[in-house]
Amino acid sequence: MKLKRSWVAGFIGLVVVALFSITTLGRPDATNPQLKPPPTVPAARQIEVGMHIKNIYNLSLKDKTFSADGWFWLKWPESIQQRIESDQIPITELVELVNQVEGYDAQLEPDSNEPQRLEGGRYLQTFRFSSKFYDAHQNLRQFPFESLELPINVEVRPSQFSMGAEGVVLVPKLRPGELQGDSIALNGYSVAGATSTSAIHAYTTAFGEEGVANAGDYSMATFEISYRTNGWAAFYRFILPWLAVLVILLLTPNLEGDLNDLRLAIPSTALLTLVFLQQGAHADLPALDYLTFLDKLYLFGYVVATVEFWLFVWGSNLISRAPHAEHTQVMERINRVDLIYQITTIAGCFTLLLLGRGGA
Repeated sequence: MKLKRSWVAGFIGLVVVALFSITTLGRPDATNPQLKPPPTVPAARQIEVGMHIKNIYNLSLKDKTFSADGWFWLKWPESIQQRIESDQIPITELVELVNQVEGYDAQLEPDSNEPQRLEGGRYLQTFRFSSKFYDAHQNLRQFPFESLELPINVEVRPSQFSMGAEGVVLVPKLRPGELQGDSIALNGYSVAGATSTSAIHAYTTAFGEEGVANAGDYSMATFEISYRTNGWAAFYRFILPWLAVLVILLLTPNLEGDLNDLRLAIPSTALLTLVFLQQGAHADLPALDYLTFLDKLYLFGYVVATVEFWLFVWGSNLISRAPHAEHTQVMERINRVDLIYQITTIAGCFTLLLLGRGGA
């Protein structure tokens, strides 16, 4: 009967661990409500935009920023050139890099003072840029196996080009491999690809214009380099220390139940070790309002260490209160409960490893 009750307790513990693993899954971020699909407009209201990112460096996960250098170019038809000339719009104010930060240290220089006229009546203007950019949608839920998408957003700037007027739409045009330069590698990451997209950035303000619908809607083109972490490097740096502590916790119940001092010392030491390991892992991360995959592993480790300490306290009290003649039976009972604890912990560990990244 005692064994049956112990297995029931173990099963309940397994259910609790599984529920813990599932309920700590993160939820995906909501899509940005300020971005809308671009409308279909005639070629006379389109500006083609291309980009070549030469360097990416100074990535800061804590500040959600990165620095980049390169070029982008604009191509537009005669109809837009006439609007530029009639409204006297400076070439440098046709577009802006909207996720640029620390503008005092940024550079945006046109390659020429006047746009180059191309065959077919179109115009070409190339710009060189160097700036720090903000990654507003950084997602570290799968840390340390996260993927990063580093965007550079180009947006039309003159109010004459807003969707409240006769809107001009940016259309990204790139040849395969054109976006990626020769110095975009980042330590600890592998380049996963490059994409370009177009959208309408719907601001929550009309910028002072009254009685004009969609005055705060501007066309935006996004150029994005995607990275993924090196899996083995992340495993050795972040997962292996956690796994080593967990293995120690799993093996500790194999100590005989009468080794009270040693059994009680190991879980508390492991708990402190997990705390310091987690703090070290978060040294380069910002304050987050969600759990990363690594956080879930450490929370699981805290639960395992705490339950093991409680289990050893229970076993220590049980054997100290039992008559000497019953020590053998008490030791057998403690060993059975220890085995149930180990099986439950292993099952919970596999559950978390399999499901812990599912909501990231």
